[in-house]
Amino acid sequence: MFFLNTHSAVLRAALTLVLFGSAVGASALEGVGYGASGDEARQRAAAGLAAAINVRVKSVVEQCTQVSNQKAEDCGSRVLNLTATDLPLLGLEYRVVDGGGEPVGAMALLSPEKSGPLYREKLDSLSKEFAAGAQALAANQNRKARHDLLARQIATLRAYADHRLVAVALGLTVAPEPGAGSAIQAASETALTGELSGLEDVADSVAFAARVLLKDVRGRLPQASPFYVGGSQEATPLGSALADALRVEMSGRSGPRLRATGEYRLLDNGDVGILLDLRDDLTGSLVATRGVRLAKAGYAGLRAEPLAPDFEQLLRQGEAISGDLRADLVTSAGNRNLKFKSAETLKLVARLNRAGYFYVVGHIVRPGAQLSYLLPLGDGDTEKGRFTRHVPADQANHYLELGEFSVEPPFGTEHLQIIASTQPLDKNLPATRYDAASGYYVIDGSVGNATHGVLASRGIKPKPSAKAMVAESTLSFTTSER
Repeated sequence: MFFLNTHSAVLRAALTLVLFGSAVGASALEGVGYGASGDEARQRAAAGLAAAINVRVKSVVEQCTQVSNQKAEDCGSRVLNLTATDLPLLGLEYRVVDGGGEPVGAMALLSPEKSGPLYREKLDSLSKEFAAGAQALAANQNRKARHDLLARQIATLRAYADHRLVAVALGLTVAPEPGAGSAIQAASETALTGELSGLEDVADSVAFAARVLLKDVRGRLPQASPFYVGGSQEATPLGSALADALRVEMSGRSGPRLRATGEYRLLDNGDVGILLDLRDDLTGSLVATRGVRLAKAGYAGLRAEPLAPDFEQLLRQGEAISGDLRADLVTSAGNRNLKFKSAETLKLVARLNRAGYFYVVGHIVRPGAQLSYLLPLGDGDTEKGRFTRHVPADQANHYLELGEFSVEPPFGTEHLQIIASTQPLDKNLPATRYDAASGYYVIDGSVGNATHGVLASRGIKPKPSAKAMVAESTLSFTTSER
């Protein structure tokens, strides 16, 4: 059976307005980056462009969930986990700009004039492809054939959502095509993956699940990020084990270098439904979308649930964006699906896209231990010098190193929250006390209650106004002994 959403006509019309309206206003999106070489500058410019897209898409996804009461994944939330190398950037242009003190500068640009026709053409093609798949599903009751068709439908639906939301970020009015477009508009990824799980053979171990996912796949997979669950950025023990199993299963194979992005969801009976996207690392094109069902007994001893999903939701849903100010935190290993092992070192860098000020709040959420703290950013004796950083105009869009850190116990998940403004922030810092035992400047009232740390930070930050733009973003990572 082919499942569709059962929204009313009024609700579907409202959703269409959210996803295809031009409330953002058609305007170019750009990112600027600097580096020691042209390639490095372009990579950093593309990362800045991805951040600009992320800001606009986030509000669209949140509005969709509020209007339709759908799950975030059915509103295209997965695009928020895509990096610049995975986003479908049609008509992307690079321009050389002044290096601003570094050898090379670059601008990554998406313009409605050049990109608009490309997105409309691609969305039309994907709509027709999905409609043809829906007809094939309706006419085919063979179990294996339906499984393969469903996997292709999910891949097509995801590609459609990714392209559509980038187009919306550009402010394009992308009206769905009549007929062929209606099937993909009504489709639900949750329903499709639910039916796919019901048709899958159940794997009895993590290793066998990896074997099923990678059956007949040709290529090399030097790295694999932890699989994530729902909207969480935590690398759970199960998510990490799945990534390790992929690397082991792919060892010794030859072919093009691949990149893997995986996710899973917990089923009502305790089993886990797993989905894997494989991309060509050079071109970014999707090679395959694979699924498998892992029995509850097959991951015994591995925690699958994120530790603090409600806390993560609070942290991300309250992110503030005002005007054109953007703030990013990035590690030397990127900023998505991060896991570090004991004794590894990582560099932490920040970037504002214009002149401003920022500070960083850390939130530790571990079993039996929660606290929030301010991250020292300087050697000053005053709070202004110790916790806040000024970014002058000539350092905008440059990566500013905040320090190099070694992974040490206790291990678990940490969230870093950067709060930025175009106005000074030294009078907007939460109260702290220095804890000599841990070495942290702990936010008052946050011990055992990191939620208080989030609320304390947001409660005193500047309010957006004609004079002050405010921005906020988060970076999550997990550490473990091995």
